[in-house]
Amino acid sequence: MRKAVLAALVVLGLVMGICLSGLAGASTEYTTQVIPKVNVESGGSLSIVGGTVNGNQIDFENVAPGSTTLKTLILGVNANDVWTLRVSKTQDFKCTNVGDPGYDQSIPSSNFTYTSNGPEGPTYVTSDTEFGSNGTPSNVVINGSAVSGCNVNVVYELVVPSSQPKGYYTAPSHTYTLIVGAP
Repeated sequence: MRKAVLAALVVLGLVMGICLSGLAGASTEYTTQVIPKVNVESGGSLSIVGGTVNGNQIDFENVAPGSTTLKTLILGVNANDVWTLRVSKTQDFKCTNVGDPGYDQSIPSSNFTYTSNGPEGPTYVTSDTEFGSNGTPSNVVINGSAVSGCNVNVVYELVVPSSQPKGYYTAPSHTYTLIVGAP
């Protein structure tokens, strides 16, 4: 009988050992899910890529009376929808140096125009166009479609009248506006 009790205890010990070892190594996992979601709106960016000095100045340098000078401003456009690019000015070229004979004189608006060009697709301004009256925007590009890294060239043409008095003239400022989501 002793052998039977001893055998029963051994079997019971083995069964308990197997049960306990199973519980000690068991792990419980819990999972949950998330659903990432985003609403991408119409948007883009506009930057000066080239054609300026000192950050944002278009310097025509020394220009003789009766001459024509061209300068090209390069603007970088990124847009995820249809877009339009406009420009507005705050004033015409005006002589601001008190000591110059041309002080407070202006170069006529009709003598300072622009055209635009770039990659195929959008509609550019291809004939000489005056910058709109002060604060009124003028189109530079219309009917642009979603694009990444599009360079738009704005070619400025300045015709200095032969009778223009000597002076330091500036035309601050031209503001370019990228409108994304509107053709």
